Amino acid sequence: MSANGSAAAEPRLCHVRKVPNFDGYGFNLHAEKGKPGQYIGKVDEGSPAEAAGLQRGDRILEVNGQSIAGETHKQVVARIKQRPDDAELLVVAPAPGEALPAELDVAPPSPSPPRAPSADAEAPRLNLTMTAAEMRAHLAAKKKVDPKKVPMDLKSKFDIVKKL
Repeated sequence: MSANGSAAAEPRLCHVRKVPNFDGYGFNLHAEKGKPGQYIGKVDEGSPAEAAGLQRGDRILEVNGQSIAGETHKQVVARIKQRPDDAELLVVAPAPGEALPAELDVAPPSPSPPRAPSADAEAPRLNLTMTAAEMRAHLAAKKKVDPKKVPMDLKSKFDIVKKL
């Protein structure tokens, strides 16, 4: 465990492979309130996730080589299920003392995945600090109004037809 503690802020690539005697990958995925991103929850004993080195509290940066910055829980789950038998997860462990997610993003990337520096460096700019409710309200305000669905009184309709 001490080796993990010294490299806590460094991203690592975990290749999770399904096995015949275990159903699924054996970990839960969740979001933490007030923190951007998706996190590894419970990791089952003897699971493919445990064998790949995933640990409770790891934050997922990439799935199958693609950054998940700004993606919803549902989108990340779909990315993990994209391949039928395996998934590659670039994760970062929480720093000692629960470092802020922004501090984890500026940690030096591991040399193994060559794409990690660019995706990791852009993550703070792409992640919004809004809650889901705030994001829904923001998106609703941006929606375009369909003029066919706007309620109109009979006189307005008559005036439009009269102009034709």
